Amino acid sequence: MQDALILDFDGSVSLPKEIPRLDMRGCEERVRYYSSFGDMTGLEGIIKKAVERHRVFFLGNGDFHHISYLLIKHMPYDGLHVVLFDNHPDNMFFPAGIHCGSWVYHASKLPNVTNISVFGIASKDIRGLNIIQNRFSVIRSGKVKYYCLAPVSKLMGLLSENGIDDIRASQKSVAEILKEEAQKKRGPVYLSIDKDVLSGETLRTGWDQGRMQENELLRCIEEIAPSVIAADIVGDISSYNYKSRLKKIMRLIDRYEQMPTNIEKEQFKHRELNMKILSLLKGISA
Repeated sequence: MQDALILDFDGSVSLPKEIPRLDMRGCEERVRYYSSFGDMTGLEGIIKKAVERHRVFFLGNGDFHHISYLLIKHMPYDGLHVVLFDNHPDNMFFPAGIHCGSWVYHASKLPNVTNISVFGIASKDIRGLNIIQNRFSVIRSGKVKYYCLAPVSKLMGLLSENGIDDIRASQKSVAEILKEEAQKKRGPVYLSIDKDVLSGETLRTGWDQGRMQENELLRCIEEIAPSVIAADIVGDISSYNYKSRLKKIMRLIDRYEQMPTNIEKEQFKHRELNMKILSLLKGISA
């Protein structure tokens, strides 16, 4: 467990006290939801030192998922296959820096990344007018692939040149599809988990949620764990009152989910799931 680290941006992650916690609360306003590239550069020294000593990172709320970009950037490995579990593609246009919903595009451009596979997408990001917000260039190039748990329209298939799959009808489980994909890529795996990929019946996050069940996600992690060289986990539950008026407006528009009335109960569920994920990733060492 000493190889795990909590990058504590929002105080949401609950884990045993022996797991170290790095206080990042002073960065919350600047980093949460989106960040300028200048502010991200300012974090690089901290992230680089963290990567030198740790391999599993808890980042808190899904609003911090773009920190994955920095973690991947500083991984001392080439040919990385990034495997992402998320209800959203995180490969959307965002003009004002880097965003928790745009970081996959930027990660796909890193020289140490070969491919990014996104599993579990069921959100509105792949439907309706939201379709045109996806960065199709990296899908068509083969750098990024979506494995969806929702219908994929003909337009989505056309724009992606069939780089997006609806895997619901497959006779194989998600874990089996993931295993085959990892065997094809053959590179070391960086695993990124946003717990919003799970059904809201499992636990609650701060975002609209997907269709996977907990046992299905854990089976996938178990299947791929021998190839995983590092991982991050987001989706823990927290709220924040932004000082930035722009962030307030954008976050309200962007599928903001109301906090549950029994926060303690939900945080306990997150703690239990965090421990299960850690147990499956116990073979990773810095």
